[in-house]
Amino acid sequence: MRIALIALATSCILIGNTAQATEIKQQNNTVDNLQTELESIQSEYGTFITSLAVVNDDIAIKKTKLAQTRTQGKALVGQTAKALTQMNEQYALMIDNPMQDMTKSQNDYRQAIQQQQKNKQLIKDSVARLAQLNKALSEKNIERVRLLNQRETISEEINIARINRLTNEMQQTQSRNVSQNVSCDLETSFSKCITRSNLLSKQKASKTYLNSLFNSVTEAKLVSKHKTNSSAHVKLLGNKVLTSEFSGQGTYSSTMQVTMQGVLPKNAACNLLNVSTRYCAEQVSQEKKNVAKTDKGALYELTIRSNQYDDEVFIDGVSYGSTKLSVMLSPGAHHIVIKKPSYIDFEQNVKLKSNTMVRAELVKASVSLKNGQAVQDFLASGERGPELISVPAGQLSASIDNGNNQQVIKAFSVGKNPITVADFKRFVAASNFTTAAESGNGCVEYVGGKETYNADLNWRQPGFTQTDEHPVVCINSADTNAYLTWLSKATGQKYRLPNNGEWEYVARAGSSYNYWWGNDAGNSKANCAYCGSQWSNKSTAPVKSFKANKFGLYDTVGNVWELTSGNNLVARGGAWNFAPKLAQVDVRLELKPDFRANYVGFRALREN
Repeated sequence: MRIALIALATSCILIGNTAQATEIKQQNNTVDNLQTELESIQSEYGTFITSLAVVNDDIAIKKTKLAQTRTQGKALVGQTAKALTQMNEQYALMIDNPMQDMTKSQNDYRQAIQQQQKNKQLIKDSVARLAQLNKALSEKNIERVRLLNQRETISEEINIARINRLTNEMQQTQSRNVSQNVSCDLETSFSKCITRSNLLSKQKASKTYLNSLFNSVTEAKLVSKHKTNSSAHVKLLGNKVLTSEFSGQGTYSSTMQVTMQGVLPKNAACNLLNVSTRYCAEQVSQEKKNVAKTDKGALYELTIRSNQYDDEVFIDGVSYGSTKLSVMLSPGAHHIVIKKPSYIDFEQNVKLKSNTMVRAELVKASVSLKNGQAVQDFLASGERGPELISVPAGQLSASIDNGNNQQVIKAFSVGKNPITVADFKRFVAASNFTTAAESGNGCVEYVGGKETYNADLNWRQPGFTQTDEHPVVCINSADTNAYLTWLSKATGQKYRLPNNGEWEYVARAGSSYNYWWGNDAGNSKANCAYCGSQWSNKSTAPVKSFKANKFGLYDTVGNVWELTSGNNLVARGGAWNFAPKLAQVDVRLELKPDFRANYVGFRALREN
């Protein structure tokens, strides 16, 4: 049997898609408006950075002048002492000789005193001016983070708008008319010839329509670079033969109308635009999420790699030897533990629904720990204090503070999570403490992208629904220190805030990435704006809502900014209403000492 394709031609007819076209036009406007807004905030940020540099330069100049003035002051003290000695000598001579002239020595001493007083006033004025400049710098640093967050927020919204636009552009519905001639030999029945012709029409229509979708989208140039391995495809909605006839030479001619719709499964839009798949997470249907549950007979490959040799891998309690390791496992949940003497155990839960790679980083333990020993002190009331994890000593190499030098970190215990509302309630009940927000003008919240004090907000009512398991917010540096002082007395241990190096050490947990799990924020890995969780851009999340890092600590990324100790008040880690980029481990938020907000909390450190 032989069927020869003589000719094939297609034509396109758009079917009623006026509403969809209007929606695409609106999304184009949304992207364009957001990009215009981003350019505006970029310009504002550039101008602001220039003004910030002026303040920093002014501070540097004032510090230099103050140092010079203090040096001059030391010299003037010596000159005054010398003038006083000379005047006393002249006075001694006058006792023996009343005619002795003391005028010059008196004038010299008077002039020395005046110069010294003038120098002291200059020092006083310089110190006051420096204090004003430092206050202005602190306020500008808060404004800098606000602008940066606003810029990153717009960038996030642009990516979301681009995904939505591409999805709608690719999921259009069209009808195409396909005309062709198929030559059928004598051995081929009419029905088989017709079936073959119809199949060829559908295949050709699908292929040409998919290519036309790729070529017609707004970002066609970018999409063309990534379409080769894309899972985008066309769904056939229906077909209708418009004309058909057989010629005397065994040629079948037909025209078919094929109705089709573009389909973008799972993360296809993100892959085509070359952006993080977290922007596409919400597009995955629940049906596709449950595929692995119904495919009971499947086996998937689990590959495990670590940064150490001579380790031992346990999967669901069974030893599989050392890495490198690849095993075939059934779909579903599996528990992985990797052990090595003198290293902290690596633990991870995986849910297999496809071939999966796990990369483990084992962290050297300098103290004897049992997988991060849990510590919880008793309070004077008999209740338990905050949950802590004993952290081994180590070295911090990747830090803004120490540059290329390694910072030695002593062993200590630190909160498993930020201090909770329940923890703070115990303190207030025992001490009758009143926070600054309750006795002052309330607490800062973001309104229209700017920090605004709301007199009705405090740690009890932060502006969103919370439980005892949420991190406490709307507290300032003085409130934090009051709590830690009380906790130290109540437990007999020394509690304090972690310094910047200690905080970064536990937040990284041996990682050198932007986040402890990698360089991409991912989806639903933490509570930050546009991070895909149910609390993103809405409120804080209950502590321990997300996976712990390799030290066993929760919420080192997002949820609330965490205060640290040092010369300047700095918060780390990002928050529920800040963009993912600001939750990266090396980002700092400089604050004024009395600043409190419904996105700032703290984590307690106990010295061992």
